[in-house]
Amino acid sequence: MLPQGRRQTGLTVDPVALLKREHEMILDQLAMIETAMSPCSAGNGVAKGVDRSTVRELLQFFTSRVGVHFRREEMLIAALQRILGRKQERQEQFQCFLDEHRVLEAAATAVMRTLRRKRADDRYSEVAENRGGLRTLNSELRTLIRRYRGHISCEERILFVLAEMRLNVEQKRQISRRMLQV
Repeated sequence: MLPQGRRQTGLTVDPVALLKREHEMILDQLAMIETAMSPCSAGNGVAKGVDRSTVRELLQFFTSRVGVHFRREEMLIAALQRILGRKQERQEQFQCFLDEHRVLEAAATAVMRTLRRKRADDRYSEVAENRGGLRTLNSELRTLIRRYRGHISCEERILFVLAEMRLNVEQKRQISRRMLQV
């Protein structure tokens, strides 16, 4: 943060580099969730289960703060749509990225609901146990992780490469300025 009354005018960040750094942060969060999903040892070599509270804390990132990243990507997509024109196939390709953002947010919210079905005493209710309990949670988390990794890979191979090829320095500066205001 800048002190009140001081403005930084020369600050520019490459928007693609910013989004790539955010992807690295997302991938780190996913790796931490995988670590928390691994059975823990109670010290005597006996597995004591998944660290659900840590998974819940890590997953909160995907139900709240990841929205900032998605809005920034949407700014890049909007700029590319303006620059590249209105060809139908390009619009559909871009819409696919936007649709996937909504699917990922909904999936993270659904996993969070599964985590919250757990009783206050850290045990799943009988209803949750009958639905598969821990297996369901692990399956949902692994599906979410796989989807995020696939989505990030696709964006970096298509969206970011296209942005690097088509955006000039001034366009990147304008996009960057808008992104940093989110």
